[in-house]
Amino acid sequence: MVDTSYAMIFSTIQDMVYISIASLVLRIFVGALFIVHGLPKLAGQWRKPMRDGMSQLGIPGLLFDLVGLLELLGGLALVIGFLTRIAAALLALEMVGTTILYIAKLYKAPLPRGFAEPMFKATKGYMFGWELDTVLLASCIAIVLIGPGIFSIDIIVWTLVR
Repeated sequence: MVDTSYAMIFSTIQDMVYISIASLVLRIFVGALFIVHGLPKLAGQWRKPMRDGMSQLGIPGLLFDLVGLLELLGGLALVIGFLTRIAAALLALEMVGTTILYIAKLYKAPLPRGFAEPMFKATKGYMFGWELDTVLLASCIAIVLIGPGIFSIDIIVWTLVR
């Protein structure tokens, strides 16, 4: 049974279902992407080289570990829809930080004169590295605003608590 107070913010039950499906799709894809990027920061063969690279930029190892943990657990929270808005807000803050880091520290080359093919080839298809971060930032903001939808653990908890 759908809680009617939640349904009141939508014009119809059909709208609530469509928005919930959209939220579910967005949560699953964004959450999976964060899990895929967070797991290597915590374990695996790439952990040490990535951690060492970040320490050369002046980023403490503990902060690197916390970011990996946030990406892994926050991504998992998005996928299952648990504490969705909190997880999305924290991940959005992280994306603001990483975008600033890319622009301020990692990006040393001059801006290309348009989308020049040599620059595209030199970066293997990724121009400067902050494009993905800004899309993830926008996605997390959308999740915060839309909410978890009815296909989430949050709605079950919210309904039980009320």
